[in-house]
Amino acid sequence: MNKRIKSLVLSAALVASMAILGGCGSNNVGYVDSVKVANSTEKGIEITKEINAKKAELDAKIAAADEASKQNVFNQANQELNAFANAKAQEYRQYQEQKINELVKEKKLDVIIEKGAVVGGGSDVTDDLITKMGKASDDQIKEVERSLPWKKLYRNSQI
Repeated sequence: MNKRIKSLVLSAALVASMAILGGCGSNNVGYVDSVKVANSTEKGIEITKEINAKKAELDAKIAAADEASKQNVFNQANQELNAFANAKAQEYRQYQEQKINELVKEKKLDVIIEKGAVVGGGSDVTDDLITKMGKASDDQIKEVERSLPWKKLYRNSQI
């Protein structure tokens, strides 16, 4: 579920950045690694923890259901989790966009786009955005990494 949310956030950021980039003829472009930002900031970690807690709550509800109603409870829990996760993703996007807009002004950039959209050039402002959004402690980052098995795969693929 968290991978899906981060993919949605990443996709939304990419679409928004491409729309902005299409309208400007500038050379002053910054880029960020959205996955690194989400996994290294207090806000990203806070939201991940909230979603994980909601999932654990709903998993317990499903486990407690009797066999006759288990499928119905599962379906309701899935809908509830999706709605919760979507709301949290929107909250994160709004916060991130605010900080990106501040960073654009500070760094005098015309646009900030997703790292995956950059073939060459541009300035990596990932660490600047992480600092602006509130860098999480190493302990917080490690705690979340332990709860996200796919995160370990992502880190290993970057080697």
